[in-house]
Amino acid sequence: MRFILFGGEEQGILGSTAYVRQHRNEMANIDAVLISDTGAERAKGWYVMGRNDEQKTIADIEQLLTGLGSDQTTPSVEFLFQTDHISFDLLGVPTLVLWTDTEKYFKLHHKASDSFDSVVQADLNQGVATTAVTAYAIADSAQPFAPHYTPAQVEQFLKDANQWNDYVVFKNAGIFP
Repeated sequence: MRFILFGGEEQGILGSTAYVRQHRNEMANIDAVLISDTGAERAKGWYVMGRNDEQKTIADIEQLLTGLGSDQTTPSVEFLFQTDHISFDLLGVPTLVLWTDTEKYFKLHHKASDSFDSVVQADLNQGVATTAVTAYAIADSAQPFAPHYTPAQVEQFLKDANQWNDYVVFKNAGIFP
């Protein structure tokens, strides 16, 4: 299990994309990537970014997450190109993004009000517990979390999410691996 802190997300997903480029030959060995980048509010569960196969797998650990109040998933691709999971997704690696309330996110984050005293410790702890339980369940499973997508499946995934044209623009600009 690796714990990685990426930098440069707000400047163009620089850190995670550099990591993926540097470790591209290791992508097949990654069972899943868990990203926490939606703020410190109470976690609802996980964004599966349109991957129904991931949603089904999360259902297998739902009872572990129910007690935390974070047993939901959403297929929403609203933040598809806005956080560090995307470079992994584009190479077919299964990813999960912590799904939190975002009511305070746009009021606090990246502003002077973005400070520890604006965080509700219990909510932050619940998100950490959700991530820890999910990571443990994935690591402890004898089965892979979800299959890696082939390049053709990634393309279809992006087209199904109505994100293909945006991907092509970003790829041609050299942003993605």
